[in-house]
Amino acid sequence: MTRLLPFAALVLAGALVFGYIVPTYKNTISTTQSRIDSYESALAAAKRFSAKEADLAQQRAAIDPASIARLEAFLPDGVNNVQLILDLDGLAARSGMTLSNFNIDVSSVTNGVSATDPTALVLETGDPVDSIELSVEATGTYSEFRTFIDGIERSLRPLDIVNIEVSNGANGIYRYTMTMRIYWLH
Repeated sequence: MTRLLPFAALVLAGALVFGYIVPTYKNTISTTQSRIDSYESALAAAKRFSAKEADLAQQRAAIDPASIARLEAFLPDGVNNVQLILDLDGLAARSGMTLSNFNIDVSSVTNGVSATDPTALVLETGDPVDSIELSVEATGTYSEFRTFIDGIERSLRPLDIVNIEVSNGANGIYRYTMTMRIYWLH
């Protein structure tokens, strides 16, 4: 019996190890350990992101605010149609011209338009720049028109004049129908 007791204790210990400890370790502890490893890698990625974000914020703070304002005026992050029309109208008034019949062609948006809300833009491509076409009629002399076009050319806001139609008027006053393409960032 004294010889059998150590052997039985050894068998009981082996059964305990292989029947309880190993399955518990392989199922519960290893699953928990893999989740911990996953969380630690996510935490490390978050720390790298925070460091990069802080670095970029520091670089942005080093940029002259006037330069940032010029850049935002040059390529805004959205279309402010009302402000653009007011800017064009002010430029036309300084040039001696009058503008009328503003028309924004929503079908010209390069990334699409929402079916439920025609004023909401839908992104269909990965292109960070979008455009829309604006048609406007201007009335004035040729020299006033040239001054107006020079003002558009010198403007910070990027826009292309894609079409101009000239109608003859009386006393050297012409009617110009222009289509402009306006750009902005997403």
